[in-house]
Amino acid sequence: MNSSNSNINSSNPELEEEEVFQRIQTHFPPAKIKKIMQTDEDIGKVSQATPVIAGRALELFVSMLVSQAGQTARSTGNKRISADTLRETIMHSEKFDFLREAVCGDDADADAVDAVADASASADGSE
Repeated sequence: MNSSNSNINSSNPELEEEEVFQRIQTHFPPAKIKKIMQTDEDIGKVSQATPVIAGRALELFVSMLVSQAGQTARSTGNKRISADTLRETIMHSEKFDFLREAVCGDDADADAVDAVADASASADGSE
């Protein structure tokens, strides 16, 4: 029976691709991601796999951000992740430095310099 299944899959790659897409279930709808991607004039056609993969990457990114924000909240004694907690996480983590300008506006660079200086001062013990 396995050999007949493999023959079906090898003779019809679209069927195999369909099975893969059904196994990968994301919380972000691929149709919406595709629509957002196509708002960029430089992007032409988008393959079926691209929005699914982008959705999964988005899930992993959000998971990392929320996990890091949870650690930040716990370190400050909070039980909830607020907008301020997310902002603090973004400002103090090199992983999320690309978000600083979007979160803080023009003063992101000055805040980032202050955050790095504070972190290095506390690491040196010269606070």
